[in-house]
Amino acid sequence: MSRAPVVRRSEILGAWAYHAWRITYEDGRITEPFGADASGLLLYTADGFMSACIMAGDRKPFARPNPREATLRERADAFDGYFSYAGRWRLVRGVVEHIVSIAANPAMVGTSQFRHARLSGRRLVLSAEETTVHGLRRHELEWRRPRALPRSKPR
Repeated sequence: MSRAPVVRRSEILGAWAYHAWRITYEDGRITEPFGADASGLLLYTADGFMSACIMAGDRKPFARPNPREATLRERADAFDGYFSYAGRWRLVRGVVEHIVSIAANPAMVGTSQFRHARLSGRRLVLSAEETTVHGLRRHELEWRRPRALPRSKPR
């Protein structure tokens, strides 16, 4: 059995656009937590910082422009449709460690999130297994290098 080549730090630096998040369960079911039309951004900086954000595509705007005036239901829906955290990162033998210092979910702050990394061209897949009360499930998050923006003409 051949092993995938180990991802190098220099290969994952920069920006990655969200493509898909699939969770596979022991019974073979596959779900997408934020749906097929979700979007997001993953950033790795050369000085060791990272940020990951994902949002569902069908998020509804608040009835009022000021989020402090949103209803509890609107706030709960906004939280359920958004995932983010940021902090330091390092790569050791194909495993990326995200050392979380800020997060939408307060329970993640102070944790390390370990992701197995596979790289193929402009495609980066980060995966992790999680044990829940319902059994084992496997997360696979696929990111792709965004296409370069066209250069604007000088004014």
